[in-house]
Amino acid sequence: MEFGYRRPKSIARAISGLFTVLVVSGCGLNGPAHKPAAPSVAAVIDLGFMSYSPDNITICPGDTVEWRNTSLITHTVTDDTRRAKKQGDASLPSGAQAFDSGDIPAGQIYLHTFTIPGTYHYFCTYHANHGMVGTIIVKPAS
Repeated sequence: MEFGYRRPKSIARAISGLFTVLVVSGCGLNGPAHKPAAPSVAAVIDLGFMSYSPDNITICPGDTVEWRNTSLITHTVTDDTRRAKKQGDASLPSGAQAFDSGDIPAGQIYLHTFTIPGTYHYFCTYHANHGMVGTIIVKPAS
């Protein structure tokens, strides 16, 4: 009986084995699996490899949004015009406070409650130049 490293017969078989290990362990190609959102969450946005999904949502004042980092890399959710490298990546309605999640590692979440109606444009500080931007519209209470 021989122990130790054994070279796979093919690259495809090695990749297939790695894929099986990731899926069975709760990680897919998009990162760790998550629990369902809390009942108080109005919307869930996934932080993919270089995008928010969905990248545009409409909610009501007082609603909480949950961002889930489903990728294998760190992201942020930032709406602060002072930190935006490109004009338009960040904007806030009058009276709203800037916000920044800080680093959100793979498998982690960030929650933010929106109280002021208007349009919020936010971005990932690491990947905005790759198009990782999103929009939240908080419609006025009727």
